[in-house]
Amino acid sequence: MKKNNKALLFAAALLFFTCGCITKGAKTVNYENGLRSILINDKNSLVSSVYVFVRAGAIDEKPSQAGLSHFLEHLMFKGSKNYPGDELSRKVENMGGYINAMTSNEYTAYYINVQKDGAGQAVKMLADTMQNPLFPKDDIDRERKVVIEEIQRHFDNPMSVLDEKFMENIYPTSALKNSVIGTSDIIANVSRDEIYAYYSAHYVPEKMVVVVAGNFDEGEVSSLISETFGKFEKKAPPADPKVREDLSGAKDITDKGNVEIGYLFSGFLGPVIESDDIFTADLAACILGGGKSSRLYRILKEEKQLVVSIGSSFMTCTGNGILYISSAFDPKNLDAIKEEIIKQIDDIVQNGVNPDELARAKLSMKTNWSFAFEKPSDIGYFYGYWNLMKRPEAVEEYMKKIQSLTTQDVRDFFVKYYSRGKIVNAALLPKDANK
Repeated sequence: MKKNNKALLFAAALLFFTCGCITKGAKTVNYENGLRSILINDKNSLVSSVYVFVRAGAIDEKPSQAGLSHFLEHLMFKGSKNYPGDELSRKVENMGGYINAMTSNEYTAYYINVQKDGAGQAVKMLADTMQNPLFPKDDIDRERKVVIEEIQRHFDNPMSVLDEKFMENIYPTSALKNSVIGTSDIIANVSRDEIYAYYSAHYVPEKMVVVVAGNFDEGEVSSLISETFGKFEKKAPPADPKVREDLSGAKDITDKGNVEIGYLFSGFLGPVIESDDIFTADLAACILGGGKSSRLYRILKEEKQLVVSIGSSFMTCTGNGILYISSAFDPKNLDAIKEEIIKQIDDIVQNGVNPDELARAKLSMKTNWSFAFEKPSDIGYFYGYWNLMKRPEAVEEYMKKIQSLTTQDVRDFFVKYYSRGKIVNAALLPKDANK
């Protein structure tokens, strides 16, 4: 199963949880070729997880390459020098393991989950896949059809289309607006040479992080990473794309589609990943719309019954993140919902939040943090993500940062980043909403 975590709801929820881990004993090695490896050993586990993160996603694509990162993800497991054809997948299955990959705006990740004695073999498999992919023409042509079907399903889904519309309008100049899924025309016509050129440019050690988490032989795994990934040729990566967005004015878009109720994405730009304001953003989003005790749920759902569901989260990214609110509702309530959302944020700007709200949000985030890091596969993902995003300390410091925040910090966050003139709304209503 291929994962595409471009969808805003999934991405925001996922990145919210990427902030929560605190696992002692992580060992980091920086290699001369630019590669970074991270080992998190847990002798109490029965399994291990091996990840390779590559800092190549939709933001790295030119218009003529739209969807190429995702297409490449499909092709990387189609055979390599030492594991031709489907040998890699068969070997993983014979080890009792699981192999998968995912593509996002900012990275592509590949991983193998295996029994504790299989980590070394998983490292060798992924290293050969990253260094020596074959890209057989027949497999490229077969996967074209698979990916084009995914693209068609994506654009047949009104919520996916709404997501794309929201991102295009909140990121008018930033590469973060780029669609992960791409276009059928490009995937149908891209040549093997173009695919290989994109791979060769972006799959370089400086853009890679290798993570092994769980129970494994540390000496064996460390040596194997050095002998494989550590010897990849050092190559200069392409220039980073533009991901910083000029703060644009408010926008209000309403489309109609094949839906039975209304949907709304509403949000504004927030801090970039280097800023410690990302921690406050997560807490602020939790207070605003994180669960049934949040302001938006209590007032719009329970008290005024304007929505079927509502929630908010902060989407972290290297450029300006987004504090966004998603809701589902009876179409006749659209204007009232927009007004009430603004009213509640304005109230926080003017009067702040109370200590009980702050305490509830912190407790909720701590609980989510605890449950989110039970498995080596989760731990491997979170360490890989934050190291790839060049904020490795966030993994260990996150909950300390959250616990130190005050009601004044939350109010200051909204004062700094929010105004009525910065809100972007994208709504989707049924075709007959006016009748």
